[in-house]
Amino acid sequence: MSKMADGGITEGGDDVRYFPEGSLLNTMIISITDSEKRTSDYIKDPYTVYLIETKYIDGGPPAGEPDMSSNLWRRYSEFDLLRNYLVAIYPAIIVPPLPEKRTNAFKVAGDRFDPDFIEKRRIGLENFLLRCAAHYKLAKDVIFLGFLHQEEGWKESLQATQYTTKVDSRLRSFSASMNLKKPDRQFEDMKHYAENLGTNISAMLKVRQHLAEKTFSIHKHHAGYGKTFSEWSTMEDDMGDGLQKAGHYMDRLSSMVDTVLEDDETAFADPLKEYLYFADVLRNVAKKQWLRQYDLEKAEDLLSAKNSQRESLEAQKKAAEGNAPPPKTNMSFKGLSSMIFGAETPETLDSKIATLDEQIREADTGVQSRKEDLDGFVEEASQDFERFKKQQVKDLKAILAAHVKTQIKLCKMGKLTWENMRDAAQKL
Repeated sequence: MSKMADGGITEGGDDVRYFPEGSLLNTMIISITDSEKRTSDYIKDPYTVYLIETKYIDGGPPAGEPDMSSNLWRRYSEFDLLRNYLVAIYPAIIVPPLPEKRTNAFKVAGDRFDPDFIEKRRIGLENFLLRCAAHYKLAKDVIFLGFLHQEEGWKESLQATQYTTKVDSRLRSFSASMNLKKPDRQFEDMKHYAENLGTNISAMLKVRQHLAEKTFSIHKHHAGYGKTFSEWSTMEDDMGDGLQKAGHYMDRLSSMVDTVLEDDETAFADPLKEYLYFADVLRNVAKKQWLRQYDLEKAEDLLSAKNSQRESLEAQKKAAEGNAPPPKTNMSFKGLSSMIFGAETPETLDSKIATLDEQIREADTGVQSRKEDLDGFVEEASQDFERFKKQQVKDLKAILAAHVKTQIKLCKMGKLTWENMRDAAQKL
């Protein structure tokens, strides 16, 4: 039995797949193995690039398929372009988020090259690629595949898709005041789910940050014990060795907390932050459904208004032909015009009806088109939301397990230190 790079396990030659059929990670290993600070003649400010390595699990591509194994460098801005493209082309898909461009802790321009910050971003960018490569649909996208192995011309291929024309600019000015007549309960639930997810994770991160600061402070204060015991040992002949050992134990406990808390940040806090960003992604998917529903209802209103106009013209035509009493008029401009200048002739009304019939056909086509777009969006978004929730359960189990491990390590470290302190005290 062996562990695969994608998280799957092989046993007896049979793969235990963790990814849907067609996902890239069933056949390939994708990783970001290095980062590098660069400058160029065209860009004055230095920037960071990341080395993406792509290779096949079995050593080569399947028969008849092109070789996509490669080693190439990409900037964060290129990752950002790729994600913007995926969001535009696959509006119903929960496209994985990117790690934040910079954190509040890195306000000075030079700090964005801090090794810890670069490493966190490297891990985040790698997770983004792995999540896309594991997705049943994103993994097959030609622009995504090109991002992994196309050294030259990738940006040109991206721009040729004209993906920016598919971006709905109304998302930024989204207003809940534009009420829907028939909101979709499923997407209302998705929105509330995203809000609760974001709220709970934010609360958990705040608690964890508070505890981490307290833990750091408490353990660092043990250095005071260490200093005191060490200084005291120089003044004692009989107890000197024991006091000196006690000082070493306290110093070691104080110094080891840095590594443990850093591990906890990487294994627990950072993955939780990714799901904080996922909450925003879910909210945006719900907004996109809302906008499609809104467009459909407006199209239906337009069609209804055109049909009402036609019925009114038909009534006027029958009245003009003497086959029916004249329709009731109101004090609108049209009603006043009829009173002053007389009713329109049947021929004029026929012409207006013909024009309305064409408008009604166009409006009906618009309704059908928006309905098909909405139905397709709802089906795909619902399917991907279910996939996301299963993925979330699996990820959160692993995230919480990692947090438990670091806390157990921290407790064991303290327990061992105080056991050693007890032994040292007994030998004084």
